[in-house]
Amino acid sequence: MIIPDSIHTRTLAQIKEKLFSLINFKAEEVKKTLITAALSRDSIENKAKEFEISPQTVRNYVSMGISFF
Repeated sequence: MIIPDSIHTRTLAQIKEKLFSLINFKAEEVKKTLITAALSRDSIENKAKEFEISPQTVRNYVSMGISFF
C-alpha cells in the first residue's frame, strides 16, 4: 500500500487505528469460530458459516500466527 507524503499525521493515525480495529474485530470472530469448532468437534468450515465469516479468513489468521489469546 502506498501512502502519499501529503497525508496529515493525525489523519494517518486515524486510518491506522481504524485498520487495527477491523483486524481485531475479525480476530474475535476467528477466535469464536476456532473455540466452538473445537468444543463441538465440528469442522471449522461449518462453524465459520455460523459466524458469517469465510473459512479462508480463519485459515489466513491461523497461518499468519496471529496471537488470539
